[in-house]
Amino acid sequence: MCSDIIILAGGSGERLWPASGPDKPKQFMKPSGEDSFLQSAILRASVLEISGDICIITRKNWTNLVINEVQELAERIKKPELISKIIIMSEPCGRNTAPAAAWASKYLLYKNNSIEPVNILMMASDHLISPLEVFARDVRTASWYAGQKNIVSFAIEPAAPETGYGYIKAGETLPLPFSGSSQAFVIDFFREKPDAATAQSYLAEGNYYWNSGIYAFRADFYLNELELYSPEIYQAFQDIDMYNSIETIAGIRIMSPNDSIEKAYKTTPPISIDYAVSEKTERAVSVRAGFLWNDIGTWDSFAEYYSALSDTSASIKSENCFVYSDIPVMLCGVSDIDVIIKNGKALVAKKGETNLVKEALPLLDRKDKT
Repeated sequence: MCSDIIILAGGSGERLWPASGPDKPKQFMKPSGEDSFLQSAILRASVLEISGDICIITRKNWTNLVINEVQELAERIKKPELISKIIIMSEPCGRNTAPAAAWASKYLLYKNNSIEPVNILMMASDHLISPLEVFARDVRTASWYAGQKNIVSFAIEPAAPETGYGYIKAGETLPLPFSGSSQAFVIDFFREKPDAATAQSYLAEGNYYWNSGIYAFRADFYLNELELYSPEIYQAFQDIDMYNSIETIAGIRIMSPNDSIEKAYKTTPPISIDYAVSEKTERAVSVRAGFLWNDIGTWDSFAEYYSALSDTSASIKSENCFVYSDIPVMLCGVSDIDVIIKNGKALVAKKGETNLVKEALPLLDRKDKT
């Protein structure tokens, strides 16, 4: 099993505007009223019964939100020991996932004195995954392959010709490493988000999978591959100083960015782990995920998963609509739309087009400034 876990909680969640915003982004949303997306990710991590740390990487200005989330969860599930497993790593600014993984890898090697291999599972704070026992089985398999010096992803069987996900093409199927393990394969290559026709061809061919964005790797091997394929990121974090950079608040360890970490983030390019390493390495393996997965990346996927939350005050001659609102909404003679009214802002979008939200936000910002 992986010894340590990285939970990425630094995204701005722009695609779920206006419910998600810069003051309280998507990972802190509580759609079902109990666990936030971040709290669900922490629970998922705790099920894996790791020996090391759960590193939550977030923006510096969201540190207090994460502290509150951890405290609330530990109290609600009556597991105060959970707090001792958490370390919050507060980024000075967002630089995507490859630099975040570099910082956490450097810290975990430092903490372990580089004596034993540090196997890491890196996952997002805003995905939905079930059932957890299947997820744990797949993680055990991924951890085994990570221990053999591979960058390991999780391949999701595509349910539709989705244009919002990257794809993995399966290569040689690998033998099962142990009894009860999940099936894995060598990755032929990665493909970025395709257009609709290309996505349809991937499904027709049958050996393409969605890339979940969840990774397992050894910390030392990831840094070696980073040096080989993205040396500018590797060099930025080569000389960071971990000494005396950790404080404890309410029993939770907090690593705030000292001068060396500030400098590393200023000098590193913003690149995802996909671009920096996984699409370039010759040691790319993927585990066929047996668990159900959804990244709730748009209001379309949110509406599909949380359809029971739709609350319209009145609807006349309207069909296939989703409403998620703080105030009463009346629908008259409309179909195939999502209506989101949160935080004093409103979004009305045609179903299938909510991926345009992130693209449209800069237009709204310009209007606000005029």
